[in-house]
Amino acid sequence: MIAKKIEGIILLVPFLFFACNNHNINKFEFENGNENIVLSLIKKNDSAFDLTAEIFSGGKLLFSDKWKLDYPVYRFDCEDINNDGLPEMAVGVTKTTRYDSISRRRLFIFKLYDGKYIRPLWLGSRVSYPLVDFRIVESGGEKRLRTIEQSGKNSFVVAEYRYEGFGLKWICFIKKNIDKKTAEKNFKF
Repeated sequence: MIAKKIEGIILLVPFLFFACNNHNINKFEFENGNENIVLSLIKKNDSAFDLTAEIFSGGKLLFSDKWKLDYPVYRFDCEDINNDGLPEMAVGVTKTTRYDSISRRRLFIFKLYDGKYIRPLWLGSRVSYPLVDFRIVESGGEKRLRTIEQSGKNSFVVAEYRYEGFGLKWICFIKKNIDKKTAEKNFKF
């Protein structure tokens, strides 16, 4: 699958053929045989969002499902990161956890169970260091999660992970002990 960003519109070929971003909705559309899968993040307010999955065939809605998120969201991306032939939804949320009372950036991954129901695949709270941002990239011939993480007061790393079994497996650091501007530059390539 090849990704190309063109002025706010992302075109991915062959499966993802349309995605658009605006302030209230992020939408990705995938072909799956004779069906189209539309995955969306719909903003209700600053700390309430709905993940939706809609299955279409011949332009008719066959099925829809919704998952409510009661957290601020800072990133939404979709790709087949577990290699099951269906796209997963990677959602960056800001929240506390039972073991960490500080509101931090976290990563949640949702799958399409039975090809249509939105269900958690991984509700991660940590990567190697505190998470700053993430994106899904093609690297090493597979889909990976690339992260910016804060390793010290003014020190950052860019790392890659693959989804494996139950959770993320660290693959490598792209760059270590760098400033934020350098991390952002290496995050985007």
